[in-house]
Amino acid sequence: MSLSRIWWRQVGRSLRLCQAVEDRLYAETSLVLRLPKRLPWEEEFYDDMKDRLSALQAQRMVRFLSCNGRRPGDQILEELCSEDVRTGYWPGQSCEEYLAGLPDLTLNQMYVWVRQITTPGQLEHWRHFAVRYREAAARLTPDSPHALFVLEYRTDHPESAGEEIAYAPTAGDCQVFCLEAAALQEGLPTDYLATLAQCVGAGDPELSARLIREGRPFLEDPVGTARRVLGESGTAPGQDILHLRVWRAQIMVLFALVEEKRLGYIRANEDRLRAWLPTPAENGAQINDPYDLEFGNLFYMTRRGDTAFTRQETEQITLCRDVRNLLAHNELVPCDKALRLLAEG
Repeated sequence: MSLSRIWWRQVGRSLRLCQAVEDRLYAETSLVLRLPKRLPWEEEFYDDMKDRLSALQAQRMVRFLSCNGRRPGDQILEELCSEDVRTGYWPGQSCEEYLAGLPDLTLNQMYVWVRQITTPGQLEHWRHFAVRYREAAARLTPDSPHALFVLEYRTDHPESAGEEIAYAPTAGDCQVFCLEAAALQEGLPTDYLATLAQCVGAGDPELSARLIREGRPFLEDPVGTARRVLGESGTAPGQDILHLRVWRAQIMVLFALVEEKRLGYIRANEDRLRAWLPTPAENGAQINDPYDLEFGNLFYMTRRGDTAFTRQETEQITLCRDVRNLLAHNELVPCDKALRLLAEG
């Protein structure tokens, strides 16, 4: 499956965006769509929406325009109308009323999606045109279809305003996407791969997808793979930052798993461990409660001749202690240790 399809068809916020546009146009209402300046898998989004809208009303065509700063009426006449329609228009007329008054005009059977509106002034001009056109159509040709407009406004702050539809993906959306995408990598730990890709990709779904596609090589050398993959897109940060992002992901998954294993082991062996207390802590104090034991203490116990840990217990305790110590000292856990820990999880 294409990872872009996961983003646009399985991630909740993206799916709701597409559905909201469909619903508004099905109700015969034009709309303003506020999008971030950088949209993940932009062309795939347009292709998907074109398919959706073509299926919504088969008799309507979907046409995309890129806002070029000209007056809306001039751009529509130039790009969406025939030469006969253009020559029939006199500049002294209202372009909105002229177009709305032509009942057989092909434009009236279109969804007109105006892309890349980037300034409030451009948005206001297009909004004014769409409203005036709709009012004229209702007055002059009430029994004929009329064009519907999607006015796509690109902004750094795509918050909703009034009846507008706004789309601003969150870290949660990227997390859901990474989990779905990582699940397609058979034989690899989904949660760990997803968290690693999200952290290293800094929450960018496209960058995270490129890392997930690397699969096992990314797990084996996350910093080196990230430098290569992100460098190809011109977004690679320094090695120190990549190290920190990988460490953060390992803290989120591996450190949490180590703590879970510690508590689970103590619960299962509480009476047995209590018999070996008190035991000295690293700071010189005495540990009297089994639940205060860390893997460093348990590791020390395995070296005592009177505690009789099994070989399997000793290996598990040693692994957890090694992972915890590495992360506690801001060092990265090697792939083999990470995968062993996850496999035993």
